[in-house]
Formats: sequence, structure tokens, C-alpha cells
Amino acid sequence: MTVNKVDERLWKNKREEAYNRFLEDIEIGYVDADIKELIELVFTKKNIFTTSSCSGRIVIVDALYPWLREETSIVFKKHSPVTLEDVLSILNQKTLYKLWLIVSGPIIHFNALNLDTAIKLLTIVRNAGFKHSGIISISNGGIVIEVVSGIWVPFLLKDGEKVIIKDLELIVNLANKMLYEGKARLEKLFKFLRDADI
Repeated sequence: MTVNKVDERLWKNKREEAYNRFLEDIEIGYVDADIKELIELVFTKKNIFTTSSCSGRIVIVDALYPWLREETSIVFKKHSPVTLEDVLSILNQKTLYKLWLIVSGPIIHFNALNLDTAIKLLTIVRNAGFKHSGIISISNGGIVIEVVSGIWVPFLLKDGEKVIIKDLELIVNLANKMLYEGKARLEKLFKFLRDADI
């Protein structure tokens, strides 16, 4: 495979744009609070920056299947633990297809200035528990690394108007534990990145 050389000036412009967008997102309250400190740390590093990030979340979608994009409605979303009351309030609403509660772990997109940095970053993130990570694109604008935890679990709550789940409290507790597992990996990644020369 031929690796194009990254255009450093273009990469730095992209980095500056991403940083300004991050600052704007903080101002309007759009930044996921649980990942803010990690993003701030990343922007202190000379050879990487982030383009998008999520610390993990619990969503409830109305869809035929949980992996579908089209004909899917997100009816609830939270980046922090959910309560039984949160879920019950959604269950009481009219359902078009099926209600799925989905727990997904952190996902971060990094842009690296060179291949050495990308490989070093991949080693760091995998050691922090993000085993499903990899390079997804290489261009003159940078090397994009997708960092994912592998945490993605759907629970069928309701089929049409029929509630499927009998022990909702158990599902809520399980979902919150899975969410915490992803956030624990983020904390580990923060510590590894803080000490890395990257």
C-alpha cells in the first residue's frame, strides 16, 4: 500500500478548525462533559487532534432492528446513567415499530500527522482497552484513527404496544454498568495519553 505524505500545513489548518469548533461547542453546551478533559488534553499534543467524540451513551430507539439508520427514531439519549423512571416514561409512549435500549461505549476519531504517530496512538488506545480500533483513512489531510471500545448492546423493550421486558430494573442496572465500563476505559486512556510523547 502506498502511503501519501500528509501535507503538514493542511493538517495544521484542519487541527485549528477542529479546535475552534471544540471551543464553540463548549460555549453552546454541546460538548459531552465526560470527554471534555480528554479532548483538551489531546489538543496539547503536537501530532494528534480529535474530530469527533462520544464518551458512551444509552439511547432508546424506535426501529424494526437496532442497527438500522433509516426509519429509526431516537426517542431518548443520555451520556450518563439512566433511571428506571427515565425508561418507564418512554415505555408509556406510543410505539411505531419496536423500542430498543442500546448501550454504546466511547468512540473517538483522531487525526494523526504521520504514520509513526498513528501506530503509537493505536498501541496506546489498545492498551487502554479499545481493542476494536484502527486506521480508517489516509490522505494528505491526515491519518484518521477510529477508536472504539466494542461495547454495543441492544435490549428489546417493547414490540409494538407489547412490553417485552419483565425485569426492567435489571436491564437499567446492566445498562448503567456497561456505560460505566466504557467510561472507565476512557479514564485509563486519559492517563496513558497524558504520559505519552505523541
